[in-house]
Amino acid sequence: MSTNMRIYNRQKLLLNMISATGGALRATDLQKLLFLYVNKWEDVPSFKFVPHRFGCFSFQAAADLESLSSKGCIKSNPKEGWKLTRTGQSVVKPSQVGRLKVFSETTVPERGDALISRLYREYPYFACRSSIVDRVVKDASIQKNIRKALPNATGTALFTLGYERDSIDGYLNRLIQNNVKLLCDVRKNPLSRKTGFSKRSLASFCERVDVDYIHMPELGIPGHRRRELNSQADYDALFEEYEREDLPLAADAIQKLGELLMKYNRIALTCFEKEPESCHRHCVAEEMQRVLPGCPEIQHI
Repeated sequence: MSTNMRIYNRQKLLLNMISATGGALRATDLQKLLFLYVNKWEDVPSFKFVPHRFGCFSFQAAADLESLSSKGCIKSNPKEGWKLTRTGQSVVKPSQVGRLKVFSETTVPERGDALISRLYREYPYFACRSSIVDRVVKDASIQKNIRKALPNATGTALFTLGYERDSIDGYLNRLIQNNVKLLCDVRKNPLSRKTGFSKRSLASFCERVDVDYIHMPELGIPGHRRRELNSQADYDALFEEYEREDLPLAADAIQKLGELLMKYNRIALTCFEKEPESCHRHCVAEEMQRVLPGCPEIQHI
C-alpha cells in the first residue's frame, strides 16, 4: 500500500468487517451488520444512518466504500459484493478482526432477509421508509410498530441547523425526524470538503430522502468577512453588521422565504456552524419572525 494513502479509522472498520466475514460481504449485509455493530458495540458510533428504502443506510459508509475501491483496497463483485484485495488485507488489524468475527458469527449470525427482519424488529424507526417491509416482516404487530415510527409531525414549522461536527447521515436524520419538507441553504458559497455538504451533493442527498433543496446565496455572508472570528464577541459584531447592512437589502429574499414557508409548511435554514448563535442563520430566522405575519417559533435542531 502506498505510504501516501490516507485511510480513516472508520474506513478501516469497513475493511476489518469485510475481513471478519470471510473477505467478501454483500453490500446490504454490510450496511446492516455495520449498523448493529456501531449501535451495540461502540460507545461512539463510527457511522450514523438514515431510514432508507431497504432499511438503515449510511451514505457516509457508501462513500467510504467507493473511496476504498478507488484506492484498490476492495473491489465489487456481483455475486459476493465487496471483496477485500491484498492491498486492503494489508490494512486490516487482526485484533479488531477478532472482535468483529465474534460479533458477526455469534451476536449477529443472520444474513439476507433474516438479518433485515431482525433489524426491523429491533429498530423499527429505521424500517419506516423501507419498500420491502411486507416481504421481510410477516408479524402484524411489528409492521404496526414500523408504521408508527414514521415521523409525521404536521403544522407550520421553521427550523435551523448546521452541519459542523456531523456526518451527512446524522444531518439528514434531523431533517427526517422533524419532517422537514424544504431545506434552504443560506451559505454564500455552498462548498465543503465534508462528504455530502457541497451544493450539488447536498441537493442530491436531500432528494434521496424526499426533502426539496434551494440555495439562497443572497442571504449569505462573504467569506472574507468571516475571518478572525475568535470569540462570541467577534461573531456578535459580525451579526450586528449583517443585520444593519445586509438584511435590509435582502427584503425580497425574506419575502420569498415566507412564500416557501406557506408552500412547504415545514422548512429549515442551514449553514455550517453547529451553534445558531455562531451562525448568521439565526439572524435570517429572526428577521422572518420580525417581518412575516404568523411566522412560527424558531426551532434549532
